[in-house]
Amino acid sequence: MQVVYVLLLALFISMVLVPPLSRLAGPLGLTDKPDDGRKIHTTRIPRVGGIAIVAGSVTPILLWVPMGPDLRAFMMAVGVLFVFGVLDDRFNLDYRLKLLGQALAALIVTLGGGILIQTIPFLGDNSLSALFAVPLTVFVLVGLTNAVNLSDGLDGLAGGISLLALGGLSVLAWQGGNHPAFMVALAMMGATFGFLRFNTNPAQIFMGDTGSQFLGFGAGVLAIMVTQREDSAVGRLVPLLILGLPVLDTLTVMVRRIVEGRSPFAADRSHLHHRLLNAGLSQPQAVTLIYAAQSLLILLAWLLRYSADAVVLGVYLLFAAAVLFGLCRLVRYRQGHAWRHPAAGSGPPALDSEPLWRPSQLLRGTPFVLLSLAVPATLFLGALVVGSVSRDIGSLAGILLVPVLLAPWLKPRLRSYLDRLTLYVVAVVVVYLVTGTPGLAEWSHAILALFAAIGVLTAIWVRFAWINFQVTSLDLLILLIALVVPSLADPWFKQLGMVAVQSIILFYAIEVLMAERNDAWGPLRLGVIAALVVLTCKGLWCV
Repeated sequence: MQVVYVLLLALFISMVLVPPLSRLAGPLGLTDKPDDGRKIHTTRIPRVGGIAIVAGSVTPILLWVPMGPDLRAFMMAVGVLFVFGVLDDRFNLDYRLKLLGQALAALIVTLGGGILIQTIPFLGDNSLSALFAVPLTVFVLVGLTNAVNLSDGLDGLAGGISLLALGGLSVLAWQGGNHPAFMVALAMMGATFGFLRFNTNPAQIFMGDTGSQFLGFGAGVLAIMVTQREDSAVGRLVPLLILGLPVLDTLTVMVRRIVEGRSPFAADRSHLHHRLLNAGLSQPQAVTLIYAAQSLLILLAWLLRYSADAVVLGVYLLFAAAVLFGLCRLVRYRQGHAWRHPAAGSGPPALDSEPLWRPSQLLRGTPFVLLSLAVPATLFLGALVVGSVSRDIGSLAGILLVPVLLAPWLKPRLRSYLDRLTLYVVAVVVVYLVTGTPGLAEWSHAILALFAAIGVLTAIWVRFAWINFQVTSLDLLILLIALVVPSLADPWFKQLGMVAVQSIILFYAIEVLMAERNDAWGPLRLGVIAALVVLTCKGLWCV
């Protein structure tokens, strides 16, 4: 259960911090201005999401992850990066100062934590001397930090790429028995998920250099921790696949700039995501395509995790060639066929235009009525049928009762935010307890049928409701993770995957209910209160 706490605490700290940080961004001067030809947005947007990501990641790590010299050094390095990142988001530091901060952070983890690249592919198993290992590790970490930083050009792009990379690293860490690295990866994933809730197109907030540098640096450190252990069977070049897309983008852009006689650090619109936009793709389309490419790399990393370095390098080079060739073909197609965006005024039909077919009130109303009964009943009955509940879960449930009972008297916006926060936590806790209760194994097919029915009802409502309920790139990312995790061979991941799938179904059903109607004392609130009361009693008085 501790790993679930790490993930959830990181997720909700990040989500809770984003709104107040957004309000403080203007007075603090931490906003991104659309004064650069490279930028896609047209209004000022807060770039304080990185602060929420760092806070959400660091807090559960400090609370629950065993601290060895390597993690203590990592925490110190994160502090250095955080300071330089916030200063850069505020004052737009010169790139040399940014490199100085990144190099200092890398030196802290190498010299203070012993996190080193000690063996190089194709050179045997002989360990490098510190004279070579330290500068090589610093160079790699600084390079990965900048690679992820430079990929932060579209809504949800850097966060999604990092989330997928951290997911791959977490699986390798778990399989290799590196429990601290696994929990650090989970904390970073949870915090990134919480941030992406507000960063999906159209973004309400940016992560800034504070967030992108932290994610790139953290992923690089975890990659070294996972692959450079003496007892690790994972190939030394596997991180090249996991983090290969931002690396390919950065190297391609820098080589092009050098060939053109410009500084490799000069800003322009030649990154992969910019070229996809120039080829006629929208932001969500470009981000989804890059997510798909990154997911393919993660899959290849998993399949080739024990393969020879030559095989891994060969596959990566083939992938890189395919990406660059495909991009060139796409651009040429765009130039040859003159793709056009819809002309001005050719948007959706006017409101008074008559559609060819209008769904009946029954199709729109029935799913909502059934969902409004099924979701609270699932939460309450789930809490009722589980076996023993630990004291910490009982305490958490008792604490959550306070905002649930007070929310009806709060302002609608704050009430909606607290309701979502509480509902998400209760949904995950109930699903986790039900999945882990041995006595309910014989009911597993009925439980799956229940969640399938909730998912179908949610899909019907989304299809036929008048309310604009758009599917975003974050939704696709969540769906991908929910499909992949249960298919992993490890039994623990199978259980975690089922928890993820069922929780996600409840999340979307909850969003549907709150989008259609968020009554102060509706069935959803009453069901949550009942579930929390049951969990509190079981955890505090029935242990």
